[in-house]
Amino acid sequence: MANIYIIDDIKLNHRGLQTKDEKGSWVDLHCQQGRLDGACVVYSTIMALLCLDFLSEEDIDIWKKKNPDRRTLKGKLLSHLLDEQGLIRDGYYLKDMASELKAALRNYKVNHIVKQDCVFEAKEYIETGDPVILQVLNDNFNHAILAIGTEYEGEESNEKLLKLFCLDPGYNKPKPSYWNCVIDTSRKNTGKYPYWYITDENTCKVEIKEMITFEEL
Repeated sequence: MANIYIIDDIKLNHRGLQTKDEKGSWVDLHCQQGRLDGACVVYSTIMALLCLDFLSEEDIDIWKKKNPDRRTLKGKLLSHLLDEQGLIRDGYYLKDMASELKAALRNYKVNHIVKQDCVFEAKEYIETGDPVILQVLNDNFNHAILAIGTEYEGEESNEKLLKLFCLDPGYNKPKPSYWNCVIDTSRKNTGKYPYWYITDENTCKVEIKEMITFEEL
């Protein structure tokens, strides 16, 4: 029998997928590209920071025209991400984002992990209760998404990872579901790209060898 695990502080109700923000309010979690401007790594990071209670909904309400307070660590990070990093032509490297997060998040250890196949390591971090920012890529595709859950079968040391459930900033927010993107790891494909990346509009084979994880201190 398959089991599903979703990270802490997320709920699905009649308002859609929500998380508790910095102020303890339940707010919409999914951020689709176009809402804030900027690269997919920035969007995935904003969603992660909402999950970690580092941001409030007010912080990312760009229509209020309220500039972040650059005297604070949060304000410096927000100003950099939202004011300075819009429409990045060549993308945004995860290593650069990890470095900026390390400087701003004092209550979390931020890890930038690069290895040939880090899917199963991602599972371990997700199941501690915090999101993971993943880079998925192939020859024609390089994209950042936020992993918020897993599907697995078996127990304890005999567990088999079947899927990673993710929020993809490139697509519409999920309505009757916790996720709008799935990484299928149930059967490893031969060749360079072992896993299936699946959304409503796109399906392709990808590899995952880079991620940002969070450990609460």
